[in-house]
Amino acid sequence: MNKIECTKPNISEYGFIRLYSATVISQGKNPIFENHELEKDLYKYYDKKKYNFLFEDIVKREDKIFKDSSYLDLNASLGQGYALGLLLPLQGSHNLKSFINLSKDNASEILSSFNERQIVAMGNLCNEMYEEKNKVNNNIYTKKSS
Repeated sequence: MNKIECTKPNISEYGFIRLYSATVISQGKNPIFENHELEKDLYKYYDKKKYNFLFEDIVKREDKIFKDSSYLDLNASLGQGYALGLLLPLQGSHNLKSFINLSKDNASEILSSFNERQIVAMGNLCNEMYEEKNKVNNNIYTKKSS
């Protein structure tokens, strides 16, 4: 009989949400996000080598026909975040939004439970996502005002 070894991911799906939330708060970014928009934004970084270890425990939902519909499935970890008080659900006009329910001290405490590589990678990921979103928003604003 062949023996199969199973390994634990570097970061669990819920660990990813904890690290993401703590990073957003520590960087002073907006603590409100639309759940599905976050899943779609993160999908763009899933296959980037410098970030792939962050996503080991997260399921990728790829739409082969409509690439813009692809996303990372974070439903379980978002639900766990609600249950444990890390996130608060906010009902938006169309989609569920979440509020990161952390103080700066709580965020620092969470960050201290991760290693430096994980913290730096998530910090870079959050910065890249923020810059990309600002670039898109600026392009939309520029087109509307023309």
